[in-house]
Amino acid sequence: MRPTVRSRRLGTRLGTYRQQSGLSGTELATRIGIHQGSWSKIESGKAKISPNVLTRTVDVLDIPAEVAAHLEALRRKADEPGWWQDYGDILSEAVQMLIELEADASWIRTFEGQVIPGVLQTRDYAERIITAGSPHMRAADIDRYLELRMRRQKRLNEGLRLTAIVGESAIRQQIGGPAILCEQLRHIARVVRERDVTVQVVPFTADAHAALCDSFVIIQWPDETDPEAVYVDGVTSWTVHERGGVVRSYLHALASVQSQALAPRDSLDLIHDVIKDLR
Repeated sequence: MRPTVRSRRLGTRLGTYRQQSGLSGTELATRIGIHQGSWSKIESGKAKISPNVLTRTVDVLDIPAEVAAHLEALRRKADEPGWWQDYGDILSEAVQMLIELEADASWIRTFEGQVIPGVLQTRDYAERIITAGSPHMRAADIDRYLELRMRRQKRLNEGLRLTAIVGESAIRQQIGGPAILCEQLRHIARVVRERDVTVQVVPFTADAHAALCDSFVIIQWPDETDPEAVYVDGVTSWTVHERGGVVRSYLHALASVQSQALAPRDSLDLIHDVIKDLR
């Protein structure tokens, strides 16, 4: 079983409460009546936990009722098929993982130095990015991939908070030509005006910062006691980090790049200046 994001979140939360209780995995497994190996798989998200076992775990670990209700919701949803599974034949594991991470997020913070983040891309801009990166992809698959990207953006209509920091080259490079970039920038201005979205631009005049060679997404879930996760996508590999120390290093990188970025209002002014130059 490949752990889903929800099953891993559930396992991580249960593991945290177990550690806080001072019980070992073996001791807790004995008290709730399952094998230690089964409990280990539950904590890693690789095994399902039944309603009865979760109830016994909540009792033994004295987990508060409101937290227990959240854990039960995660348990029920852990194996629910996501809408993105309809695109499983064209999705890479990396993209599927990112969409799973986004599915329950309350706040996404992202840094992209060279291109507009996918969740803000217009269809025409996204099509040029996809076709340039996958020149041998079938036209039908490109259409489905674009449909998928547009569906991801619906989260912005559902209360998702987005903070996007981009390099100035992302708003100036004429991907698809001046007309497509112009509409892309107008779209960003509209989204910032109408949704809980903040966009900041790191100008060419900025000094070096901790995210200079990186591109990453920091995911925050609604329950503030949930751990954050960081999705890092490179040219040849991708990684999801969930360990506290690594997550903190990316939070530091984000703070570093944000300190070099223009303020949100000044960033919008620069975007509007670029739009004028493109006309």
